[in-house]
Amino acid sequence: MDFSQRVLVIGGTSDTATVLKAVFEPRGATVERTRAHVPAPSTQFASEVVVIDLDQQQEVEPSTTASHRSNRVLIGSDTPSRIAPDERFLAKPFHYPELVKMIEELLVARPTA
Repeated sequence: MDFSQRVLVIGGTSDTATVLKAVFEPRGATVERTRAHVPAPSTQFASEVVVIDLDQQQEVEPSTTASHRSNRVLIGSDTPSRIAPDERFLAKPFHYPELVKMIEELLVARPTA
């Protein structure tokens, strides 16, 4: 993992972002959280992994969030009807080690620019 890797958390509890910061920032990644705002795609601020709480983001279409280069981890009570190849689903209730493992796998699989 290198310093340029970014994880964006959309929605969810602040605990999720806090746990991910505690795990990934010491490894050199950046973890950011936004409650409902979906930032416009940008190569400068693109995130390798976007974590989306579907239960709190009903109005957000997962495939429209962040950069097309981002992998997404969708968290929710109900399994979405479609999951794209660059998306993974984590059912609630979940344990943080499950989420961390998914993100680690996605970050390791990401080619660095």
